[in-house]
Amino acid sequence: MKRLTFTILTILTIGQVFGQTDENGNPVCNSVSTSEKLFNDFLLISNYYTLKNNIENRASSVFISESPTLDQIEEAAIKLQSDFFILTKKSKVVVMIILLNYPKQEFMTIVIANNKQTTSSCKLSGDITENRANEILKEKYDPTAKIENNILTFNNKNFQIITNKEIEEAVFELIKKEKLDKKKPSNIAIPSKSELQGYILSETKKGGKLDFFTEIQGKEFDGVQIKPGLFTTKQSVALYKWGRACFDLGVNIVDDAYEIFAKFKGKPVNEREKEYIRKGFFKEWEK
Repeated sequence: MKRLTFTILTILTIGQVFGQTDENGNPVCNSVSTSEKLFNDFLLISNYYTLKNNIENRASSVFISESPTLDQIEEAAIKLQSDFFILTKKSKVVVMIILLNYPKQEFMTIVIANNKQTTSSCKLSGDITENRANEILKEKYDPTAKIENNILTFNNKNFQIITNKEIEEAVFELIKKEKLDKKKPSNIAIPSKSELQGYILSETKKGGKLDFFTEIQGKEFDGVQIKPGLFTTKQSVALYKWGRACFDLGVNIVDDAYEIFAKFKGKPVNEREKEYIRKGFFKEWEK
């Protein structure tokens, strides 16, 4: 079975935290934001490293196989980092907190202003996080998988679930104990969802960095070859590029990209537009 590793250098790449690729376009471990909660005058952003679009994605730093086996999925689900948290003050990043589950459960804390890293023990008990257990069911990796009484049954084994509430309480306890809210904020700003949408809308306008459409006006349905055996139109390529740009900038899910494009158009996104935005978001032509 392939051994899975996840280095701190990978975690610390700023592009991973605030976007899906680093500044050099290197592969990263893709994640989604799950919630935001206020902590005094701080904002705690909860995030989750997904299995989907990572372990079967050659562009991801934790790629395993395009068709991973149940044993490989199980190992990834248990050993790969799952939940991490970003504490911000006035949009400036203060600390990043990662829950490590292997080889033992502990928190890794990184003060972004000085890159100081520390590890702290945690009192959590269980085998797999709630977010990961829910994803395993959602993606239907194992048709017999189920969750009952906080136990995930998967690949003919039972796994005790660590709930989101338990993890969040442990994180807040860590922040108070280590006085992480007293740390100096870094110069790195993380945009809110609305700020990111505003930037993308602005740059999609004529002449913007995400304006892939003006230059093809009148030639939208001209045919182009993407790679041997794959042909499409210039309009499809423009939509693909736009969807890919949304992913790289840190748009959370493809539905959010559809929403932004609908705002840009001033009307709902049609099925053709969805198809090629989705292809770009998941970089399907690059696999």
